[in-house]
Amino acid sequence: MEYLCQMAVLVVFAGGRSVRFGRDKCTHRVGGKRLIDYVIEAGLGVARRVVIAAGHNAALYQGEEVLLDSQRFSGPLAAVDAAANSIDDVLLFAPCDAPYLKAMVFEALLDAEAPLAAWVFPNGRVESTIFKAQPAPARGALDFLSRFRRGRVDDLFRIVPTAFLSMERRGVDPSWFININRPGDLERRFVEIRQRIFVEDYVLRWPQPPLVKWLEAGDVGALREEFLKYVEAGLLSMAAHVAKDLAATARSYGVLAEAIYDAVDIDKAR
Repeated sequence: MEYLCQMAVLVVFAGGRSVRFGRDKCTHRVGGKRLIDYVIEAGLGVARRVVIAAGHNAALYQGEEVLLDSQRFSGPLAAVDAAANSIDDVLLFAPCDAPYLKAMVFEALLDAEAPLAAWVFPNGRVESTIFKAQPAPARGALDFLSRFRRGRVDDLFRIVPTAFLSMERRGVDPSWFININRPGDLERRFVEIRQRIFVEDYVLRWPQPPLVKWLEAGDVGALREEFLKYVEAGLLSMAAHVAKDLAATARSYGVLAEAIYDAVDIDKAR
């Protein structure tokens, strides 16, 4: 673990427009510190270096190491692409607006024996903004996603072998993952979990990723196989992403995708 920590770099997503917050939330001060500082402090317990993926907010971070977005993508994936193609160390990602994160969240990601690792809420929702990525395998997946103009971070988990870590199994409090989207969110620190279906870690390695088969050869059967795999594993938000792709073949899949999204929705600010 000590070796991994020395080689890890934390990349903090800080390029959002903070529309619901009413001003830049990453630099909003709470308890004498910026929201982003709480994330950085948690990460510095395990990473040797912190880089801020500030996007159009770069001017807010004078004197700090800022990462410019890749032009191949938009949103968080632009930051992931830029980091994977400019940093060779193991990458940790986290949003600037998650001030309750603990060092052990990052430690467990680093310790996971897969190129990618992400946390999963007990109800089957994957937390796709807090994850680990080894740059080399991520680069290949990002090149592929760019070719097909894909834009979801979750697509990386569908291509690269990924360890899905159970909060329930590891005793990790879901409230640590609360996002601050509005000023009022700072007053609440409770996450309600209605269903507990993802209670063990799960590592998924595809011989050939179904998403690749579908995008390259139109293999709808592979997508259906992927959908069923995620359902059986309890990775319901991943199943919903696949169902959205399958909606191109039957509208009912689109309805199903929305139903699953509703079922695993977690308003982490309430």
